[in-house]
Amino acid sequence: MPRSGAAAIQGVENPGTLSENLSFPLKGLFLNKSCFWTMSGRVYRFGAFELLSQEGELRTTDSCVRLQEKPLLLLTALLDHPQELVTRQQLRERMWGSETFVDYEQGINVAIKKVRQALSDSAENPRFIETIAKKGYRFLLPVEIVDQAVPANFPTVEPGRVPEVAAGPVSESPRSHRRSRLVAFAAAGALLLVGIWLFQVEARARHSTQIHSLAVLPLQNLSPDAGQEYFADGITEELITDLAQTLPFRVISRTSVMRYKQTSEPITQIARELGVEAIVEGAVARSGNRVTVTIQLIDATEDRHLWAQRYDRNVGDLLGMEAELSQEIASQVGGTLSARPVNLTVSAVDPEVYELCLMGRYHWNRRTPAGLSKAIEYFQDAIRRDPNYPPAYAGLADAYLIMPSYNSVDTEDSYRKAEIAARRALQLDDTLAESHATLGMLAIHHWFSESDQAEREFRRALQLNPNYATAHHWFSYYLIFMKRLDEALGEMELARRLDPLSPIINADEGHLLYAIGRYGKAKERLQYAIELAPGLGQPHETLALIALVEGRATESVAQARAGLALDGSNPRSMAEAGYVLAATGHVEEAQQLLTTLNELVERDSAAPVFPAFIYLGLGQRSQALNVLDKAAHKRIDSLIGLGQWSTIIDPLRNDPQYRRLTAEADHNHL
Repeated sequence: MPRSGAAAIQGVENPGTLSENLSFPLKGLFLNKSCFWTMSGRVYRFGAFELLSQEGELRTTDSCVRLQEKPLLLLTALLDHPQELVTRQQLRERMWGSETFVDYEQGINVAIKKVRQALSDSAENPRFIETIAKKGYRFLLPVEIVDQAVPANFPTVEPGRVPEVAAGPVSESPRSHRRSRLVAFAAAGALLLVGIWLFQVEARARHSTQIHSLAVLPLQNLSPDAGQEYFADGITEELITDLAQTLPFRVISRTSVMRYKQTSEPITQIARELGVEAIVEGAVARSGNRVTVTIQLIDATEDRHLWAQRYDRNVGDLLGMEAELSQEIASQVGGTLSARPVNLTVSAVDPEVYELCLMGRYHWNRRTPAGLSKAIEYFQDAIRRDPNYPPAYAGLADAYLIMPSYNSVDTEDSYRKAEIAARRALQLDDTLAESHATLGMLAIHHWFSESDQAEREFRRALQLNPNYATAHHWFSYYLIFMKRLDEALGEMELARRLDPLSPIINADEGHLLYAIGRYGKAKERLQYAIELAPGLGQPHETLALIALVEGRATESVAQARAGLALDGSNPRSMAEAGYVLAATGHVEEAQQLLTTLNELVERDSAAPVFPAFIYLGLGQRSQALNVLDKAAHKRIDSLIGLGQWSTIIDPLRNDPQYRRLTAEADHNHL
């Protein structure tokens, strides 16, 4: 068995065969016979990787890849400016110079593909290199850069031997000969000592935790009562929220991790799918008022355990335990990164109130009409028991906010209740990111008077919790309405990176890509959303719109009908499907949807602009304009955001009445 460390050193008999006797790498002197470097050039360290720029070698503790010239130049350009945008023009100048005329667009695409292959990275769920649409790329991780200059007369080390040391002219004198031998021996000894020291440094580095992304898998319910599933899910969600607010890097959202409930997939595979370097997993067991939580932290890049702990507390101490647990995990993965402080001083909370809120969130996350109604009941019960508990109001606000999207309720009444609850939550605790995001979404709805407040609320939410995927998701819609489409796409991409397995975020990103005419990418996102949630109707409707634009009428109708079959009560689905059916000659079906939509608009249960879509599909422009005119008089902000449906609205672009209506809308919100 190969020896390492001091044991290996004791077995060295001939300094001339040092690298053959030592089975460990001496950093800066020896790596292995296929990957060798000489302490020259710039060295970049990030994650588990180290790049030796002069040699073009990208290595980990157990692998080494030699990069070609262009991929190497591209990677070093990104590493020289970590976590910053590097434009394609800047990459061109770095890789070819400004006066070289080549097909640099294709060259950059090929180079970025090769770099991602070397890093085992993904363009869809990047861990290292993020694509900034139409601009360039950003390296996501912090980078340690070391310049290692070597004196001109420093000897070059070849694999399998130590450097020969020039000792000057050798005399036949025994004294000179002894002096030469002493110098040579001293040089070899010095190299050996430096090698030992560097090995120890590398050994410590290999075992230190350098993590820049993390996911908390659903805690298993080990309680005797299977009905305590909601309890384990609630603690999982609280832990994710605490870590998202604490750690200065990416923490995957609840929606994505819940897909791994009771999974048998290996940790390394889950980590690859989520694009993270560390996994937290564990279990919850509840018996009466006692709760036992066991937690372990795993470095998924090496599939090794970093830390484990067991907590045994009363139900009333859960909040304190969660804060303590978050701080311990943060200290384990933080490394040199500065985690935001966790407040371990937690006010006493009635265990029954806490549990009612867990039940409320459990049903809220189901995203069904019945689930939302149950969530409202639980949050209201919690408030009755403790009128001063902020999370209960925050949960109630979120339930009322999304209720109109899942049920035919009075939109204005539901939003009014959401706003009252959100403001009460923030009156009690201004640090609730969820409630700031809720107010941001409500401000979008009340666009005419509160458009400025929307951006303030979203930015405050993201300041409090940069990992809050929902805030990024909703903020992107504000940016769409402000016609800042590049920024909107950036926020939507951030939301997806934080919640990569969220069907609705993937579907909405697909819809945004459709709106800006990037149909190929849009179809990828939409099809992935369907794969994640086969029961989701909305992505089918956007695919129907794209198929219609591309001249595939039969496929367009099939997608429109599929969306209706899955989500036939959603007013937006009715409007989009009705447009497609009308435009392809299925007039009777379209007319039925139009009748239903008009009834919903009369009850304030649908956006007043939606019937115009079907009128446009039927070729009835004057009726469509009348609908838009009526909608604008009812709510001037009704026309904001129509650009999402560019292919539907396009026939009206040059109509004087339409231009007047949209100009008035722009004037009143810009």
